[in-house]
Amino acid sequence: MSFATVDRIGFLLRDRQTRAGRATNTLLYVLNTAFILLYILSTYEFPAPYPAVIWNLEVALGVVFLGEYAVRIESATDKWDEITDPYTVVDLVAILPLFLFPGPGVGFLRGLYTLRIFRFLRLLVDEQQFLGRTLHLRSVRRIQISVTIFLIFFITSGFIYAVESPTNSAIGNFGDAFYYTVIAVSTVGFGDITPTTAFGRWVTVVAVLVGFVLVPWQATRLRDPETDADATCGHCGQAVENRGRYCRQGGRELPLNLLRDSE
Repeated sequence: MSFATVDRIGFLLRDRQTRAGRATNTLLYVLNTAFILLYILSTYEFPAPYPAVIWNLEVALGVVFLGEYAVRIESATDKWDEITDPYTVVDLVAILPLFLFPGPGVGFLRGLYTLRIFRFLRLLVDEQQFLGRTLHLRSVRRIQISVTIFLIFFITSGFIYAVESPTNSAIGNFGDAFYYTVIAVSTVGFGDITPTTAFGRWVTVVAVLVGFVLVPWQATRLRDPETDADATCGHCGQAVENRGRYCRQGGRELPLNLLRDSE
């Protein structure tokens, strides 16, 4: 593959303005969805030859994602910055088990496949776009809460299944693990499914703690002036909520003639 071709593909991977760029990124998100669904299907029992077909499709998609990773690095202006980008690191870690430990029975490491779902977080929250359409910051913050909750449930379910399914008869597939995770993290606690391994208990503890910290913190950001600001204080320039009457910085009352539309 020539350098010009690599640069062209790298441009399309980062482009959100042209039709070709949006189509390229839409295709990648479809492939990510397919990869995650294949992982979920692989946790259920199917007659031959379906398990082998699912595994071969996972490997094929893994090769595509590995090629995307290589192109992103090679076409980046600052290669080290791209390599150390958290989303790029997560994308690589999520597919490494496919190549380092080939075969469907890689146990705990298969839970890493669920990290591919972070790609959707990158699109919706970090880049504030959806299929090339720019999202308002308030919409992004609302979506971020929902996505965070789903990420906690989904990723925890992947690891719970990976560590519990070999020894826990109550967790036979991803659906059982997801059910347990929702019940545990939401603190409903029916008690019909309990972890039997120390690793499973610690995964649950970490998920609950992360949920208790992240979700309330993100909820408070919905009320940040910068999230809902339609104007700025005419005295100090502080962002003001569209329903605000007082400047939080100086405590001044804000008559209409002191507010100007924010750019």
